[in-house]
Amino acid sequence: MNDKTNDNINDNVNKKKKIINKIFIASIISVVIFGAAFAYFAFDYFLWWRDGQAAAASTQETLEVFAEQMQDISEVVTAAVTTTHSRIMMPPPDFDHVAEHVAVIEMPTVLSAAPLLRERERLDNPDIVAFMFIEGTSVNNVVVQGPDNSFYLYRDAARRSNVNGALFLDYRNSRLFDDKNTIIYGHNMNNGTMFHNLRYYMREDFFRAHPYITVVMEHQVLIYEIFSVFQTNVDFDYIQVDFGSTEEFGALVDEITRRRAYNTGITATTDDNMLILSTCTNVTNDTRIVVAARLSTIVLLVDDDNNTDG
Repeated sequence: MNDKTNDNINDNVNKKKKIINKIFIASIISVVIFGAAFAYFAFDYFLWWRDGQAAAASTQETLEVFAEQMQDISEVVTAAVTTTHSRIMMPPPDFDHVAEHVAVIEMPTVLSAAPLLRERERLDNPDIVAFMFIEGTSVNNVVVQGPDNSFYLYRDAARRSNVNGALFLDYRNSRLFDDKNTIIYGHNMNNGTMFHNLRYYMREDFFRAHPYITVVMEHQVLIYEIFSVFQTNVDFDYIQVDFGSTEEFGALVDEITRRRAYNTGITATTDDNMLILSTCTNVTNDTRIVVAARLSTIVLLVDDDNNTDG
């Protein structure tokens, strides 16, 4: 065997060693990358699970605070939608005008402001503006209002970091809920918290079973009846708050009605005060599920001593 042959053999051996080394290094890098990715997603899932547990626990504590009040309100809602009430005053507090169909009734302060005040103290957060629930669903939590529409996206009602966020009122809206179009946002969480149940409103049978949204404030309870449910791209400005004219607001009401997935049998007009619940579809980042309701009943919370027949 001559020197040239030996050199060729050595070259081949060296090439194979280099290839093996490259494969080994690539394997090590792949294992490290896979391990890092697995660790990242495992940690991310842990945070998601942990925040979900925290959100569920916080919601349960809130429900315990409002449980008795919710029962009392449910009875009022039942009475309000099955009987005809005369207005006791016109206009009611905090509203310059309400639609002709809106019932305004009084109720003794068995529904006091105490639960809402207790929640502000318990969570140490003055941003809490109301408690909202849809009977028979998992939509039942306090509503907060931040300095913008990003603050509570990933903070809970106690201002703690949480991927579940909170139910929050559009920062442009009045915390008295007296705007023509009031918007509340919440995440569509697969763990069942926040606005997860809104997805089911795309089914008419779910709407028929849960047609009312109730908002509890210090001195009054606002009951809204749903008139439209639909999915939309974010290029539709259904979250408009300021209107230059009655006609402009009417155009929005008409478009929201036109887009509804099914006929609810409820008609909204320019005289109405709307409440919009908005959440993600979890299909694409720029699509939303929208539940639109009109103010139906105002329950004024009055002291027993000052209560008068309506």
